[in-house]
Amino acid sequence: MGSRKLWLSVAVLGFGMAAFGQTSQLVSQSPSPSTAGTCQSVFTSGSGLTLLQFCVTVNGNITEFHGPAGWEHIAAGVPGQEGYGVCDNDTKVRYFDYTSDSGNWSNAVITQPGGPNTFPLKITRTSSDGVFTLTQAFSRNPSERIAKISMTLKNNAGSSKTFILVRFANVNANTSSLGTNLNNEFDSGGDSAWAYNLGLFGVRLSTVPTALEHAGFVDMTNDGPDPCAPGSSSPPTHPFYGDGGVIMAYVLALPAGQSKTVGVEYKRF
Repeated sequence: MGSRKLWLSVAVLGFGMAAFGQTSQLVSQSPSPSTAGTCQSVFTSGSGLTLLQFCVTVNGNITEFHGPAGWEHIAAGVPGQEGYGVCDNDTKVRYFDYTSDSGNWSNAVITQPGGPNTFPLKITRTSSDGVFTLTQAFSRNPSERIAKISMTLKNNAGSSKTFILVRFANVNANTSSLGTNLNNEFDSGGDSAWAYNLGLFGVRLSTVPTALEHAGFVDMTNDGPDPCAPGSSSPPTHPFYGDGGVIMAYVLALPAGQSKTVGVEYKRF
């Protein structure tokens, strides 16, 4: 717990002291702001109480997360805010896409041999300045009601760099049944962050086990975190009740030309 408190204090300061045989279908796409949240692929398994359904956009955002039938947890009548952020900790340049992006990305490249709504699905994006490439691979575990994302960050620069990589979702658990009530109970720990309503359902964002430095955070703003300070909008006390979000954040020290991979999971509970 002591290491997580240190991680949080560093995050609040902006990480200023952190050391931290089938032919693939390739499609380069750059959606307009009005369609950025549109589902490129929808994945559905089970039905009724066992339903798990989530959608992935052309840029690799999970803007809907549904289950059981009639219960939505990310979208709240519109495409939900979900996605990823990267901080170049050496230059403090921010890159993010929480369904609307920071404008410093090249077009997404989709690799999906079977076409939309099928696995495997890989989405690759390079920063417009060429400093890094982020590759996301999507999969699922229907029996455990889990959507899985593997994220590989490659340092394209000519020197070693430290990056902060974050995953974020503005969780609005149970909105299909609770209507306009977007408030949830939020909490977090070293390996996950979660949101739920008492007596109903919830969503947990967790890391796949890794030795890389990481932590889970609650975001009180629900707009998406500053990638260079992912813990700066955390509530002063836990649990937090309100309209917020969940975050997993990692510190990746990468030599020139090297990459590291982390994994996150969204689980309905």
